[in-house]
Amino acid sequence: MSGQTFEDFSKGQGMQLASWLSQRLRTRAVKQAWGLAPAQKGWFLLGLGKEASPFMGVHTVQYFPGDLEDQSVLGVSHGLRQSGASRGAFQGRHRVNMGLPMAQAVSGMLAVPVGWEPSDGEAEVQLEAARALGLEPQEVSFDWQADPQSDGVVTQLQWVACAQSAIEQFNQCVRRAGWQLASVEPELQAAQRAAFCLSGGMSVLLTRPAQDWRFDLALLPEAQTKGAAMLNPSSFDAALRDALQTSAGPRLVAAGLALKAWT
Repeated sequence: MSGQTFEDFSKGQGMQLASWLSQRLRTRAVKQAWGLAPAQKGWFLLGLGKEASPFMGVHTVQYFPGDLEDQSVLGVSHGLRQSGASRGAFQGRHRVNMGLPMAQAVSGMLAVPVGWEPSDGEAEVQLEAARALGLEPQEVSFDWQADPQSDGVVTQLQWVACAQSAIEQFNQCVRRAGWQLASVEPELQAAQRAAFCLSGGMSVLLTRPAQDWRFDLALLPEAQTKGAAMLNPSSFDAALRDALQTSAGPRLVAAGLALKAWT
């Protein structure tokens, strides 16, 4: 396949077993992680670090004004570089998960016959995404998952996609900063993950500063089983939709992106 997936944007196919196992081993050793989320006229960087097990606390909250292409001292790349230096890591050691603005994403459902090989389903998703975006198949980046509920005749594939150029733009910005782009994820999916794990519930978003938020990793498996909502914004509950409209919304998304390092 010539298109790219969100989860493995540097390759033109899904992650193979060996690299999946390698990722799981790295995940167990993760001590801190970062998420970079779109915000009004800029981006929010939020970093999480381990506290008393199983909780993660916030150690970094920074707002970078401007867009990803800006290479000046006011740009996102410069802000990332400065933040990385302040954490004392070697060049290229920091990995960040970035949020895809929903305005840049398309999503849908695709029915395929039960028993199809994953590669066949992936090819159909790529074509469907290309049609929705008005691009050539090789110009799209996408992610998909099969609905576990099947009627025995067809399998519903939930998918989300964006222009591959958007992923390349993210990658270039992060590389200029000396960081590594770990993954790109729709912002609604990240927000859902953070909301499930937020200690104290959604009211914490409006009553405590982001530096005081704590996240319970023990709730991550539950959050992952509910991942279907990542492709269906209407399935989000009203409280979460309302929270995303507040000033705390981008920080919540960034936290969910950082939490992805432990999934």
